[in-house]
Order: sequence, then C-alpha cells, then structure tokens
Amino acid sequence: MSNIDKLVSQVLFVAKTNGLAEITPIVLSNGGNLIIHLAPHSIVARLANVISKEEADLAYKRLYRELEVARHLQIKNVPVLLPTDLVDAGPYDVDGTWMTFWNYVPPIQLQRPSPSEAVGLVSGLSIAMKDFSDELPVLGVWERTSQSAARLMKRSDQRIQALLKLFHKVDKQMRLETRLLIPCHGDAHARNLVPSSEGWIWTDFEDVSLMPAYWDLASFVGNLALFNGFKEPTFRYILSNKDIVVDPKAFSFAITARILMSTLGNLDYAIEGYGDLKFATQQLELTGDFISQIDQIIEEKYRN
Repeated sequence: MSNIDKLVSQVLFVAKTNGLAEITPIVLSNGGNLIIHLAPHSIVARLANVISKEEADLAYKRLYRELEVARHLQIKNVPVLLPTDLVDAGPYDVDGTWMTFWNYVPPIQLQRPSPSEAVGLVSGLSIAMKDFSDELPVLGVWERTSQSAARLMKRSDQRIQALLKLFHKVDKQMRLETRLLIPCHGDAHARNLVPSSEGWIWTDFEDVSLMPAYWDLASFVGNLALFNGFKEPTFRYILSNKDIVVDPKAFSFAITARILMSTLGNLDYAIEGYGDLKFATQQLELTGDFISQIDQIIEEKYRN
C-alpha cells in the first residue's frame, strides 16, 4: 500500500467515525497539502504533508489557524471557503500529520474579475484581516524565503547573487520595522480566488502572517505585472486610482519584497526538485529588471 493510499484509508476511517458513509475518495491535489473530496458528500479533507514531528506540530497550529481565520472572515462578510459544518472540522491526527474538513466547491467557470473587482476583493480581505486578533507568526510567510535564500547562496549564477544581495537589504528593513506589520492573508494571489456558484471566494489561509502594509495587494498584482509588464490592467488600475494606495513608498516596498519572495522561493524549490524549473527560470530572467524600475514607475504615477 502506497503512502497516499494509507493516508486515504485513515481519512476514510475518521470520516466514518463522524457518521459519513459510502464515501468515494477523489484526490484533488497532492502538493504541500493532500486534498481529497469525500464524494458524494460536500466535504474536502485537507492534510498537511509533513515528514517530522516538528513539522507535524507546526502543521497543527497552521491548520487550526486556517479554520479560525476562515470563520473570522465569514463574520466580516468576506467571500471565503469555509470549514464544513456537516461534521466537526477538526483538526484530526492522521498517522502523525493533521487534517481538517472543508466545504467542497464544485468546479465552475466564472469570468475573470475586472481590475476594479479584483482590487475590491483584495481590499475587503485586507480590511477584515486587520481585525483578526489571534496570535499570528511574525513574517511567517517570509521566513521560508530566508531559508530559500540560504540554500541559494551556493549558486554561482550572478542573477541569483544579485537578487540575494537585494533580498538581504529588504530582509533587514523588514525586521527593523516589525511594529508596523499587520495581519495578512500572506499569499493572496489570483489562484487563491476560487470560482463558486456564489462568485469568487478566498481560500488557502496557511500563510496568514504579520506582514508589511499592502502585502496582500502586492501578492495579487506582483506576478501579474512581472509577467505582463507595467501596463498590466490591474496594476495600472491601482496606480491610476490614488485612493487605493495612500503610501506609494510602502506599496513599492511590498511589491519588491513579494516578487523577491516568489522568485527565490520558486527557484529554490525547483532546483531541489519540487517545482517548475521553467517557470522559476522565467521569473529569474524578469525579476532583476522589473525591480530596478518599480520605484521609479510608482513614483512617477503618483507625482502626476
């Protein structure tokens, strides 16, 4: 029996002890998390893939925090994927890792949000997150990038070394201003907006952290602008509406840091054999020039 088959078997056991019967398990994803639809029930099991006791302890805290954040956002009327209310959502101990139960959202096609709709979704999320009062990791999502940067130090590619030099500068500034950090989704990019019968809803709260201002907005628009240029519609919409960003310097810093995080993290994981090396290399080729222009572009837009 494979490890996945073993986990699925234990998930079914937990589900049956909660009164769910005649389940057909359908694996939807097996990346950082193993995600299983417990058909025909409208429930998804989400398991953290971990390899050590220390990681299991962190996984429990992360999954428990995800449940609390989702419930908080629901109270704040933010469109969000919710834990199931058909059974106790967990977390549950499953063979040394942890699992939670969520609502299943059937696949549906929706028109991509317009720039104004996208910014509205991010703004609503960010405003609601500011009121989340439970303890959050300081720079939690950023710390993984620090680990990636350390592993990439041995790489001789001058493009990587140039980004690492900038990373250490940004990292130092970020850690000097921790009192200014605010609760954030942490990874609010477009792929974490899921189309549903009720419209677009936010999902994937495992990276909720205390982060710099505009982090969620930068997370949404950063890679869009990186791959499509400074005239990318959502980025252009943000810069053309000065009431969206009241502190352009802070926004520029957040975009710079977010793109560094994405590029260095994806490159590290790809080199280690866990990611898409072609995509990571594309990011590497674009990031240096993009970051070198971002301050000037934003400054010029807000000066006009």
